[in-house]
Amino acid sequence: MRKQVNFWANFEEGRSYHIYNRSINKEKIFKKDTDCELFLRKCNKLILPYFDIEAYCIMQTHYHLLARVKPLSDEILEKIKWQGTVKSRQFLQKEISYNDFLVDQFKRLFQSYATIYNKEKKRNGSLFQKRFKRILIEDAFRWRYILAYIHHNPIHHKFEKEYENWRFSSYLAFLSDEITIISRINVLKKFDENLEEAKKIFVDFHENFKIEKTKNNL
Repeated sequence: MRKQVNFWANFEEGRSYHIYNRSINKEKIFKKDTDCELFLRKCNKLILPYFDIEAYCIMQTHYHLLARVKPLSDEILEKIKWQGTVKSRQFLQKEISYNDFLVDQFKRLFQSYATIYNKEKKRNGSLFQKRFKRILIEDAFRWRYILAYIHHNPIHHKFEKEYENWRFSSYLAFLSDEITIISRINVLKKFDENLEEAKKIFVDFHENFKIEKTKNNL
């Protein structure tokens, strides 16, 4: 019997998750480059302090993240204190769990993006579906699959034919030395300790993934 997927798993320290959400009524909420850039800036401010971002892709109506929860440390606790939100105070007072605090950070991400987007577009109301999905990645095979799946999204939706042609995925960040929000070295070392060899394996894995999906029309 196929294992039932928990789409709303609790966040646990040191675990990786496939995190995604889409717009209400499939509205195109990432229409321009500046929309995607705004979302990434908000991720950098609200999510990156508590997660290692292992992959991302932003599409017109939705986004995907592969992210690992950073273990609690004195540095993380200071960042939580700095947030100054109701949920951060509740967490520091041990009234809520780390998971509850992290879920609230994602809610703040959606609200913050929507506030700026709505002001610019002269609209009102929510942009994203109320509950964002977060699926625990339980083994290395699944982790690699989700990494490639996220980067494959523009090809799957027929926006592009090649991974490197979609600007707002993390694929190219792994092949360059430019500053990125991606936890590049840690991810590549899961392919090989030698970073140059890891990049080759990374590319080959994605190409084989694309061939398999194309063969099965997925």
